[in-house]
Amino acid sequence: MPNPAVPWSLPATVEGLADSPAFRERATGIMRRHTEAIVEATNELGELGLVENVQAEIRVAPAVPLFKLYLINGTDAFFGLYPVQEHTVKLDGEQVPMWDLMGKDTVLFHHAGDADPDSMASQYVAQCRLWFESHWTTVAREPHR
Repeated sequence: MPNPAVPWSLPATVEGLADSPAFRERATGIMRRHTEAIVEATNELGELGLVENVQAEIRVAPAVPLFKLYLINGTDAFFGLYPVQEHTVKLDGEQVPMWDLMGKDTVLFHHAGDADPDSMASQYVAQCRLWFESHWTTVAREPHR
């Protein structure tokens, strides 16, 4: 998740392309609900014995996501871009036009690695995993609650 304690480049106000702490607060609540639901659903799979090894963590990073990336078992990647659109939201009782990253309806493209580590599909999944791990192990931190 993007770190809500630092200014964001996007979403930004339409007027001036400025960061909005009120928008960050609103977005953080939405992201927290979604990520906690994913963690709970993942843990439930383990509790029900449907998945042998389950681990789910959330970290914050000093950047906003411009895309969705799901990595499954190191062999599958689902990738989709977030388009930027004008979106009016209620912040502190006011309607504020924002340039917002619209990820809710993002189309996810499935990429599956195969037995050939040099195939384009396998390389794509490997590079997605490398990108993710580089962020996770360097700049991502546990969120402050």
